[in-house]
Amino acid sequence: MASIAEHYVQNLTQVPQEFLVQGKDGPLFEHGVFQELPLVDMSEPPEQIIQKISAACQEWGFFQVVNHSIPLDVVENARKAARGFFELPVEEKLKWARDEGKTDQIAGYGRTEGFRGQHTDWMDSLYAFLAPDSLKAPHLWPSTPTDYRETIEELGKESNKLIMHLLSIISKDLGMPTEGLGKEFAGYNLFYRANYYPPCPHPDKVLGTHAHTDHGAITILVQDNLCDGLQVEEKSGGWISVAPLPGTLVINLGESLVKVSRGKYRIALHRGVVTNKTTAMTLVLHLDPPLTLPSN
Repeated sequence: MASIAEHYVQNLTQVPQEFLVQGKDGPLFEHGVFQELPLVDMSEPPEQIIQKISAACQEWGFFQVVNHSIPLDVVENARKAARGFFELPVEEKLKWARDEGKTDQIAGYGRTEGFRGQHTDWMDSLYAFLAPDSLKAPHLWPSTPTDYRETIEELGKESNKLIMHLLSIISKDLGMPTEGLGKEFAGYNLFYRANYYPPCPHPDKVLGTHAHTDHGAITILVQDNLCDGLQVEEKSGGWISVAPLPGTLVINLGESLVKVSRGKYRIALHRGVVTNKTTAMTLVLHLDPPLTLPSN
């Protein structure tokens, strides 16, 4: 397995070439001005929720939700278990490394390789499919910490409920039956990533996550509750930094859903930045298009 960002943290004074951001993506920074995304209180009357989500989808393609349906202890337990894995010795984590040469190895520990041939993200990740059952492959999920598998399984169940609820709200805004988008994306997969961003000696020369849009329908992001590097591109082309708010989740639209909206909604580039002082970790759940595994 190729080197991972974490391997370079100890006594590193220079950033290895493979991580250096080049071309139009760099040099950075402009770290972005902190700004709040639209905040939707899911306990408000349904019509107010629809109006707020509609406005946010049109203006940003991003919003935050509070008083959502995912119990906070489910989020915190999943966060704690994922961080527990990343804090294991490197040799222990590598036991769960994805074999990039095997196209059917759909879960495990790894990283994002060179982006468009330019750079590698300063990030380690854990991957897993949480739905459907045919893609789960729990034997590829770490067994340490001992509650890791249980906690992400529970996070997946609760996240799927929230996603279906959000899709029903967005369906109404698009003039579709309540179950419209649920049916549209019925064959989609729930894909999970835990992303770990170690400190970098020169954070102005790297990206934790490259600028991108999500190709699926909708994404739930659990930000780091102390230090998070999420940045979202404004319509004007500038970047804003999104500070984590207690008890909230970040929601963003993917390309599949924006396409169904026929131009009503916006899709926004987003990226992750890092610091030279603090480790950050996020949990991400994507409702993604169907995955076809190679036949045996």
